Amino acid sequence: MLDLRLAEVTDRPIDHEALVRTVARPEAGATSLFLGTVRDNDPHAQGEVVALDYTCHPSAYPLIGEIARGVLEEADPDGGCSVALAHRVGHLVVGDTAFAVAVSSAHRALAMEVCGRLVEEVKRSLPVWKQQFEADGSYRWSGL
Repeated sequence: MLDLRLAEVTDRPIDHEALVRTVARPEAGATSLFLGTVRDNDPHAQGEVVALDYTCHPSAYPLIGEIARGVLEEADPDGGCSVALAHRVGHLVVGDTAFAVAVSSAHRALAMEVCGRLVEEVKRSLPVWKQQFEADGSYRWSGL
């Protein structure tokens, strides 16, 4: 049985400690946590990155859960993991968490594998775009 405890697109700051608490359970000996944070550089930027504005298609709100369920059905068909994930939209500055995934399981290998697969599939499939602002006032769009 799949144990997807939280999957959301939110305009509120992501509390990664709350995500870890959400997936905690007595039989889980491992918790894998991914935090995607806004950084001050990007290979496509001409200068220092100071902020990002994330926007999404309205379908992103239910789709994040569908994506997570699909990954769990494939990577964890026996239901060994508990999962919580959140992707942020809105204005973020350097250091803010943009995306977080917490996965618990009895053993680390499964928790780490499922966490990594969730990160990659959400990044690939969720209709979220970012407008990246640089220190000189210029900006670029990515993920379109």
